[in-house]
Amino acid sequence: MTVRNVVLVTHRWLGLVSALVLAIVGATGVVILYGSDIEAIGLLRRVSGRLHERLMLGRVGGWIVIITTAASVLLELGGLILWWKKKTVLVRRSNTWLRTWIDLHHAFGIVFLPLMVVIAISGVVMAFVTPNDNAELRALAVKFHMGRFPFGLHVLWAVASFGFLLQGLSGAVMWWKVRR
Repeated sequence: MTVRNVVLVTHRWLGLVSALVLAIVGATGVVILYGSDIEAIGLLRRVSGRLHERLMLGRVGGWIVIITTAASVLLELGGLILWWKKKTVLVRRSNTWLRTWIDLHHAFGIVFLPLMVVIAISGVVMAFVTPNDNAELRALAVKFHMGRFPFGLHVLWAVASFGFLLQGLSGAVMWWKVRR
């Protein structure tokens, strides 16, 4: 099995993060994950799916995910308004880690804003639209939320997905430093 085939097989089972990791490692020819143990991969997929969709907390966790996803759309649009004053995408290496972190927050946020908004909105749509309600809208939301595009766009989608983590952590650090 070639590295490219492993990437495509594991992507179907584990999603964007594995596709990104295997794309990066695949450039060196090293195979991290071999898709022969289908049961283990299936278990990992189910557990990660429950964590992603419901925080493994059932119905309450599902609502927490929906509310935080909707809030992320508002935060992203609010970030656009705040960014608009300076309109900078530059990450300066300065003498303070906080200044560099803030620049990274602003630059990454504005560059990946469109994709992060699409991912978040499609996640909210998936939560409320079932295949029985509107199969076409549901399929479109799944495609955009999961980044089901040709492989090059998969990597871009994975990086944009990583943006939620980066924006959340850097935003919390910035807020905490201002409050101190």
